[in-house]
Amino acid sequence: MVDSGIPQLILERIPLERCSDNTGVAYRSAIALKLSRAMQQSPLAIAHQLTVSLPTITQDGGKQNLIEFEVEVAPPGWINFWLTDQGLATWLQDWIQPSTDTPISFRPQQGQKNLLPYLELNTQHSAIFSQDTSKIFRVQYAHARCCSLLRLAHRQGLIQIQSMDLKTSRGLIVVPYPIPWLKDDLETGTNQPLIQLLHPAERLLIGQLMDLTDYLSGTESKNWLKLASSVSNAFEQFYRRCRIWGEVKHQTPRLAQARLGLVGVTQVVLRSLLEDQLGVPAPGEL
Repeated sequence: MVDSGIPQLILERIPLERCSDNTGVAYRSAIALKLSRAMQQSPLAIAHQLTVSLPTITQDGGKQNLIEFEVEVAPPGWINFWLTDQGLATWLQDWIQPSTDTPISFRPQQGQKNLLPYLELNTQHSAIFSQDTSKIFRVQYAHARCCSLLRLAHRQGLIQIQSMDLKTSRGLIVVPYPIPWLKDDLETGTNQPLIQLLHPAERLLIGQLMDLTDYLSGTESKNWLKLASSVSNAFEQFYRRCRIWGEVKHQTPRLAQARLGLVGVTQVVLRSLLEDQLGVPAPGEL
């Protein structure tokens, strides 16, 4: 029970929405606005009381590996949550941790059927056309591109991957560990963790991955092809605009490794969407 007359809240039920922000990952909640009439207090007062109680709620929950957020109150009663750079690095690393688990399971629940017919490719890579085949192919192409980039980086010694079995199309980056998502102290001149991935195309791809995992927590029916297409489209922009080789590889290898880490996260997500939800192959090459 939270003090100051605020009803006990289940943390998972506090409504949040992600805000469009080019400088970071931000969420906001209107819970104080919704409680204002029932509690006969101003939304700002309730918001301040809730932010004070958040550390207590977190400690009582006893959850491990919590993602770090900074919290602020904004008129008329919004509660804003800013994902710290360290928190973002932790979230990204969790996706490619060398283990059998991923943070979010995309596997269908018992009794759930695949949403789309199986897509087969012949030796000329032409499709047996069915509804939405072209969209599926673009997602498959993005996944194959991810695999190709990871294999090339492995051969050139930028990273080491645990495996790249083309049957499962899954590779986990084991070196460097962890991925250098954050700038080192010499780059920043401070001890404050700062994320390396600041290009707008990088932020767009991260935002799409965030939106996908947030959407999974909802109870509404999901358009898996639309979700997969959003991620693959963002990856295509990232691939066109964010270099890994050449000057980046030689002059800023840590940035190249961070971008490869983002490729690895995208590969894991697309593979799960293709195989587990759409019921089509996730090819390692095309």
